[in-house]
Amino acid sequence: MLLAAPTAYAQSEGVAPAPAGQVACSFGAFVSETDPEGLNVRAGPGTGNKVVGTLPPVKLSSDDPPVRAMVEVEVSAGANGWFRIAKARDNEALTDAAPRPMFKGSGWVSGRKLTVKSQANAGRQRPDAKAPAVLAGSDGSGFDGDAFVQNGRLIGCSGKWVLVEYGPFPEGSEALSGVEVKPAAKAGAEAGRVRAWVDRICATQETSCDGG
Repeated sequence: MLLAAPTAYAQSEGVAPAPAGQVACSFGAFVSETDPEGLNVRAGPGTGNKVVGTLPPVKLSSDDPPVRAMVEVEVSAGANGWFRIAKARDNEALTDAAPRPMFKGSGWVSGRKLTVKSQANAGRQRPDAKAPAVLAGSDGSGFDGDAFVQNGRLIGCSGKWVLVEYGPFPEGSEALSGVEVKPAAKAGAEAGRVRAWVDRICATQETSCDGG
């Protein structure tokens, strides 16, 4: 009797979505909010939950070009595009100023206002190091450059893996030059964007780190 071979996860099907419901995660992220009013932190995952605090927006230095200083947070869970954060803090090495007042407790924020710095050499179709690569740089570089950090937003997470959607990149950007983009990376994403699961998250803005 012949047994059917297991069905492979076709790349044309797109990148695996975030797990349903609330899942545990563990990584550092940055607040990409630019509204001067800051980012609302809510009691639960969704705009229907009460606001328990706010986090300051990106702060631009007087340098030319300016340095973007983002509030740093620790993520412990994800649910439906929202993320539970805690221990918010300014990076004084970048702001060159006293820490700004902000909510430091635990609460939920939209992944559209969070970004990460990944030193993974490939973006995967699933949160698995053996999953097919849907974004791969020819030189093995990671997703820790300014273009990826500034144009990334979080969709979901699973443990130390993060589902990130990148783009749209500014006209003339070379962010994707030399990066092989598989059709699965575009499936389900908005026009001009790509998505992938990445690990090796680096929670330090100003310097490189091993992302372990």
